[in-house]
Parts: sequence; structure tokens; C-alpha cells
Amino acid sequence: MGNLVFLLLTLIALQGCVLTTPPLKLEENCRTAFPGPELAENQWLAQDKTWRLRQAALLEIGPREIPLEGFLRLDLKNREARLVAMNELGLVLFDLQVSISDEKLQRVVPQLRKRKELAKGIGQSLRRIFLLPRPRPGDQLENFANSQRLWRSVPDGRLQFVFDCSGDLRETRKKTNSENWRVLYDSYRLMENSRLPMKIVMNDYRRNVKLSIWLHEAKTEL
Repeated sequence: MGNLVFLLLTLIALQGCVLTTPPLKLEENCRTAFPGPELAENQWLAQDKTWRLRQAALLEIGPREIPLEGFLRLDLKNREARLVAMNELGLVLFDLQVSISDEKLQRVVPQLRKRKELAKGIGQSLRRIFLLPRPRPGDQLENFANSQRLWRSVPDGRLQFVFDCSGDLRETRKKTNSENWRVLYDSYRLMENSRLPMKIVMNDYRRNVKLSIWLHEAKTEL
């Protein structure tokens, strides 16, 4: 427990070797032909469902690796997420509520209580993966042999979204003067009549942090 808390605290300041990014692997022998608004409106984060997700995660901070287990309540309609994170023994480390604009610790082990930067860092990662930004129907559309891209200009840079031949969102990428990060969505499966990515990888290149998530179970709230 003590070692895990210490590793989490290093999230604030640790810098080390540059973490590698997995390649975006897309099907080769296919063609894409979706209108831009359809891509934006039908990708999985545009649902109005509330999901309860059981996940495993690996947090990499420089050369260190921190395995975690978690339960995530994901309200896509209201763009809110609540993560209860545990260690391998099932001990709750923190309970974090995240919206599009802020994050709040509902519960946390004493060793982490005063480290507000930790909640901000994890909240920011969850926000980028699940809540914001999202594709818009008015984004610019680019067509390629086996993929499509929606993009728009943002202050000091560009924000883009890559879709595969099935119309699934496979990448979100933002690069500006102040931000440099990427989220990959992979291994989609049909879960309760919705296609969800079974693996998600987020790289924050400025902070040298990598978060990999594997989805084990997904249920919608009635």
C-alpha cells in the first residue's frame, strides 16, 4: 500500500524516459464513405446512455508502472464520470467525480488527501478519454483509403479525430503550444447493442504519463 501511494504521488513531478505510443492499426482492405456529421453523431461517446464499467488499468509515469482496478460510472448524456480506483488487493485508493470543467475527490486514502494535483491529473486524463473534446458535425472532413478524419483548429494548434472503416472512433489527437496528447480506442465489441472499445490508451507527452485501460465488463443503467 505504501509503495503504491508513493508511486501515485510521483505523478506530479516525475520526469524520465519518454513513453512509447502504440501504433494506430487500421484495417487495410476497406473503404470509408461516411458523411462528417454522421461520424460525429454516431461515435460511441455521443450516446445518451449511462454505463457502469469494470476496468483494469496500468498507469505509467516515466519508468514506473502502477497497476489499478476500477469501477467507472460514465454518464455520457451529462458528460460526467465517477471513478472508484483500487489496488490489486481491492483497497479503495480514491473515489473521484469528474465533469467537463472540474474534478472532486469524494473519498481518498489519507496519504493522498492533501495532494490536489493528483486528482487534477487523473481527472484530466479521464476527461480527455471520455468527456471532452468530442467530434462536432461541423468539423472539417478528410477522406483516406481506409480511414476518415474530422478536425478543427483550436487556439495555437489543431484537434483531430480518426475513424476506421466501420465508423468507429479510433483516435483523438490534440497538439497546441500548451497541450500534446493522444487517445487511442481499440478492439471494439458489441455490448448491450452498443459498440465499445475494449482497450484505450492515453499518452500525455508533456507530462510523460501513459494510461492504458482494459474494459472487462459493461452494463447500462436502467
